[in-house]
Amino acid sequence: MTAAFKGRIALSAFLALTLGGCALPGPGVVKASPSASALAIASPTPPPITPPTNLVRPGTVTFLSDTTYPPQESMDTNNQAVGFDIDIAQALAAKMGLTATIQKTDSPQIVGALLAKKGDAIISALQVTPDLQRQVALVAYFRAGQAILVRKGNSAGITTLSDLCGKKVSVQVQSPEENSIDELNGAACKDSKINKQVYPTDLQAVLILKQRGVDAALDDSPVAAYFVKQTPDQLEQAGSPFKMNAEGIGIDPKNGELLKAMQQAMMAIYQDGTYRQILTKWNLLDGEIPASQIVVTPSPSTS
Repeated sequence: MTAAFKGRIALSAFLALTLGGCALPGPGVVKASPSASALAIASPTPPPITPPTNLVRPGTVTFLSDTTYPPQESMDTNNQAVGFDIDIAQALAAKMGLTATIQKTDSPQIVGALLAKKGDAIISALQVTPDLQRQVALVAYFRAGQAILVRKGNSAGITTLSDLCGKKVSVQVQSPEENSIDELNGAACKDSKINKQVYPTDLQAVLILKQRGVDAALDDSPVAAYFVKQTPDQLEQAGSPFKMNAEGIGIDPKNGELLKAMQQAMMAIYQDGTYRQILTKWNLLDGEIPASQIVVTPSPSTS
């Protein structure tokens, strides 16, 4: 499992708890649940952006998404797709004068499904990596990394990674965060090592923090922000996220029409404030990407 898809399976237990234990149905088309930001843009108007014509289904941009990764994409109790990515998809489609359709697709199959024309684009917390760039073109829309979670009040005074030295810290097993602790124990914390507590899932790593079994927990930055949003009376984020990396909307590089429209739409929601509004709604302002980085990556190599 690549870092780009890390946490999706592990978070299924968390999703079941936070969404009332609803079962996730198999892959298929789902409606995106309207939100405050989405309602403001729900009625498409004639846009300055030329809408693409070579869509899987006329009049709608079909976004492939693995809807098991809150707060970026998940299913609510009404079997509606919700999340930061879903709101972004709706906003981008509206700027093109179109609607957005969410096609649930498992992460391991998502790139292949795009190239097989099962959808028009991928919006699914895809980290921009050299390997991914060799397969699809990408429009950057977000930055994610790792973050430190502490109990509300941060009595231990943790604000930086070096503050974790000598402390008990929980992480999900075989995660990038576990690697970060190992790196610290071999460098900045080598004289006062972090007492690493490893758990099968993010949920368990955070629960032990709430129960005062550890001093801090490390998690993906958007997931950490979601835990804080869900339980602001119990948790807070210590310091700023680190190891930040861009995430992108994947598009078939042969689909130049959509690629151009998607980049123009992303710039448009950045400039009119819609992007920041959606970030704020999901407590993800730390992941705001600068306008200068909203670019279409080079087309994949044909070699």
